[in-house]
Formats: sequence, structure tokens, C-alpha cells
Amino acid sequence: MDKHLDLEDIDMLLEFLPYFKKRENTFYKIDKEDIFYPYNYSLEVQKFFNILRHENIIYPFDWVNWQNEAVKYFDNPCLLDDAGIKILKKLFTLHLRKERFCSGHFAEIIKSGHLVKMLERLKEIRKEIVKDGKNER
Repeated sequence: MDKHLDLEDIDMLLEFLPYFKKRENTFYKIDKEDIFYPYNYSLEVQKFFNILRHENIIYPFDWVNWQNEAVKYFDNPCLLDDAGIKILKKLFTLHLRKERFCSGHFAEIIKSGHLVKMLERLKEIRKEIVKDGKNER
């Protein structure tokens, strides 16, 4: 079931924006001896994962078949400028789920700046929600 994000949900995610913007932060380490899950994410990234999992952000949908659509947003980040909550939720869901099967996927979206772009778009949506006087979208 797809639940609406409220301001509290959004704010929990946006707390991580300054962290992900700081390129000097160590987001992960690579354990070359672990062939299955070599990426060991920092405690902050793990906290971010937990928020994604336990708030109204991740939801069930056929993310495997939606990957081609998601690639468009990765390849052309300007498309995120018009993305709504539903697209962002799909992207967060896809990236988190894909990490389970493709260790290092989330590291790539951090490294590329894609995650920051997604969070910045979420910040803009939050402003729109407040401006419209709504607490939910």
C-alpha cells in the first residue's frame, strides 16, 4: 500500500542532505575479501537506509521492470527537476532494493551526486507543500 509522505517523513530524509553533500565524508569502505557484499556503509548511510525502510518512503511495486525508467533519471538528472513524490519514492525504493542484489549500487548513486539531486528535489517539494498549506502530498 502506498502511503503519503508527510512533512515529518520528508524532514527525516532531508536531515541527511548536508551529510551527503560533503564529498569528504566517508560513505563506505570496500572489503575486497567479501565477494558477496564488499561495500560496508557508514553508520550514517545505514541510518538513512533505516529511515527509507521504516517510513512511508519505500513501497512495493515492480521495481525490476521499472529500472529502464529509473536509468533515464540517472542519465539525465535534469529530469528530477519535475519529478514528483511518486517518482522519488520509486527511485528510493529501486536504489535501496537494488543494493541488496548489487552491492555498491547505492555507493554509485552517492558518488555520482544522484542521491543529493533526489534529496534537493525533495526539499523543493517540501517548500511547495508548505506554500500550499498542505501537510501531506
